[in-house]
Amino acid sequence: MAAIRAGRPERVPSLRRRLLTRLLVPLGALAVGLGVGGSALIHGFVQSTHDRLLAGSTLAIAERLAVGDDDGEVTVDLPAVAFGMLESQARDNIYYNVAHEGGVITGYLDLPLPDIQAMPTNVTVFRDASYHGHPVRVAAQVRRLYGVPQPVLVQVAETTAGRRALEVDLLLWLTLLEVALVGGSGMLVWGAVGRGLAPLKRLRRVIDARSARGGMALVPLPLAVVPAEVLPLVVAINGLLARLDQSIGTMRRFTADASHQLRTPLAVLRTHLALLRRYGTDSVEGRAALDDVEGAVKRLERLLVQLLALARADEDAPVVPAAPEVADLMQVAMEVAAEQVPAALAQDVEVRFEGPEDGSALRVAGNAVLVGELLGNLLDNAIRYNRPGGTVTVRVGQPPGTGPVMEVEDDGPGIPEAERGRVFERFYRLDRPGEPPRTGSGLGLAIVRALADRLGASVRLDVGQDGKGLKVTVTLRAAESAAGSEALAADGDRG
Repeated sequence: MAAIRAGRPERVPSLRRRLLTRLLVPLGALAVGLGVGGSALIHGFVQSTHDRLLAGSTLAIAERLAVGDDDGEVTVDLPAVAFGMLESQARDNIYYNVAHEGGVITGYLDLPLPDIQAMPTNVTVFRDASYHGHPVRVAAQVRRLYGVPQPVLVQVAETTAGRRALEVDLLLWLTLLEVALVGGSGMLVWGAVGRGLAPLKRLRRVIDARSARGGMALVPLPLAVVPAEVLPLVVAINGLLARLDQSIGTMRRFTADASHQLRTPLAVLRTHLALLRRYGTDSVEGRAALDDVEGAVKRLERLLVQLLALARADEDAPVVPAAPEVADLMQVAMEVAAEQVPAALAQDVEVRFEGPEDGSALRVAGNAVLVGELLGNLLDNAIRYNRPGGTVTVRVGQPPGTGPVMEVEDDGPGIPEAERGRVFERFYRLDRPGEPPRTGSGLGLAIVRALADRLGASVRLDVGQDGKGLKVTVTLRAAESAAGSEALAADGDRG
């Protein structure tokens, strides 16, 4: 339905109407040009045809000129055929005269005479003139007769009503043909465009059928029936459907993860609130319940923060970023490490920072917020799972032959090699016999992997330098190499 704006329906653009307009406008201009050219052609054709008849009549009279034997006077025997060939349905008037030595031998005395001396001999000359207020076409020929010193002029004039009537008829037929051509072309184009758009109608029916079944199916649209001209559009729509499906999947995973993980903290809250109602806040049991409630609220808060971080990491990056983003890895790492110091002190863990000796910046391709969030999760995990009195070291640098690297190394219990592939799974937590249960949710390294994928970085888990603990190495893309890759991709698209 057309959209309503200011009380009036907005006109919906029509591809068929636009194509028809784009075709008929130049076709109409071509028809006008053909009409102008056709008019000139018709005028020349009618003029030459009637002039040949007029010339034949003049020649027929000129051939009957003679000189008398006795007196040497010029005589003429007018043939009937000379005027019969000029008869037409238009009933044009015919005028003639034969002149010699400035006088008219026969014919209309007031028919205008040309300059005889300037005319060639035995050649029919045509001119337009006016006689008694009517336009006439005059054919004249000068003849020289034996025994007569002065030339003899023969001229025949005809009114032009028949010529004009024939031109109008031919122009009318030409106009009707052009109108029929343009109109027929429009009808053919209208139908042809309709048949050409039939695959789009079938595509629309496919989409409508998906909606009618209840719930839109976000699988790609079939490309087999799509014309080549709209194939890029349908491919773009399929890409949009894929991104939409991924976004909906991310939302569903977030909902499922949240509903799954929130049950335990909420159950703890309900249990201890029931204890508070039973024993009150002044009893030992009540105060213990309050402490447990506070711990459950903190765990719930952390869980929600990690779930939101994971949902953000799962989102797609922009298809065409406005400009390549560049982050200073040295500055980001120092800021994140400084933010984690209070939490480390609370856990009796020391945080150390090691960077390039010259203190130079390390430019990496990627959003600074995402890089900081990735490093923050690594530091949080290293502090949370470390032992009291332990150490966490943050290193940034760029070894030869690699991209910028940041490492987070701790001297805690580490991760067994057999488990390193699974710790990136959501909600996976190591079971360590003989150790107290940890407060983590099992999302930290899953967030790290998702953010690394978003940044185009790689993550590797190793044993610490002293053979204990865990060292996580993240290799990012240098800003210069990322810009070069994007330039090559752009050149490939243009090629």
